[in-house]
Amino acid sequence: MVEAIAAAAVPLILAALGGLLSEQAGVLNISLEGCMASGAFTASLVLISGGTVFLALIAALAAGILPGLLLALSHTGMKANLFIAGLGINLLIPSLTGLISRKILGHKGTIRIPETALSGFNHSGLPIITWMMIPLALIFAALVYRSEFGRRLRTAGSSPSFLEERGIPEARVKTLALVISSVTASLSGAFLAFRIGGFVPGMSAGRGWIALVIIWLGFRSYPGILIAAYFFSMIEIAAGKAQGITQLPSTLILALPYTVALLALIIAAIGRKMGFHRIREVNRIFRK
Repeated sequence: MVEAIAAAAVPLILAALGGLLSEQAGVLNISLEGCMASGAFTASLVLISGGTVFLALIAALAAGILPGLLLALSHTGMKANLFIAGLGINLLIPSLTGLISRKILGHKGTIRIPETALSGFNHSGLPIITWMMIPLALIFAALVYRSEFGRRLRTAGSSPSFLEERGIPEARVKTLALVISSVTASLSGAFLAFRIGGFVPGMSAGRGWIALVIIWLGFRSYPGILIAAYFFSMIEIAAGKAQGITQLPSTLILALPYTVALLALIIAAIGRKMGFHRIREVNRIFRK
């Protein structure tokens, strides 16, 4: 059970880590959902073509760079609204995967990965990668808070004019942040495809949006992302098991993670508001 929860959390953690990194640069990546679909499709296509898992991951990485550059070009280059541009990519990628699939495979449906192509992996997840998420979160935290790149990243999000005064283009830093974010989301889609053994249109099933929720529920911190991701993973596993032991409609059960996400956001918003008022009252007391 613990291993299943940890495995299901891998795509959420990867996407949320990249999403938080771009958010800290002041450019929240709305296109995580589309990037996950891109990575899952590309990795599956490479594997059914005779490629190795390593090649599939490299291909998924490349597939994540493209939407990241497109989003950066739209926002930092052409000054398009970041949210609208991200939504556009989320709509564009599923259409492209369907078009490419029809041209190459003759259909735009499911791609089933042969079990031999995933030798060394099992359907409960990637045994090695599953337990690398905590060290990976620590690496991201070190990169953001203990490196020169991380300082530039956070400055781009808080004081972009400070970068320009020192001859560092703000657009370049934000572009790199968006590309890294898109790559991690694309890789998370590849791992999702490995886990279920193929590609199915819509297989990300809102995980990219849940990753964005995880960023805020984790209080925009890397340890918080891990906790929130494992929580949602546990809800997902519980919803899957509940289908066989309850008379409730399956659609209602499968909607449980999204219902929990909405309720969690409402509770978190109320909690932050109450906490803010308490802090303000304490400040008033000290001023007196």
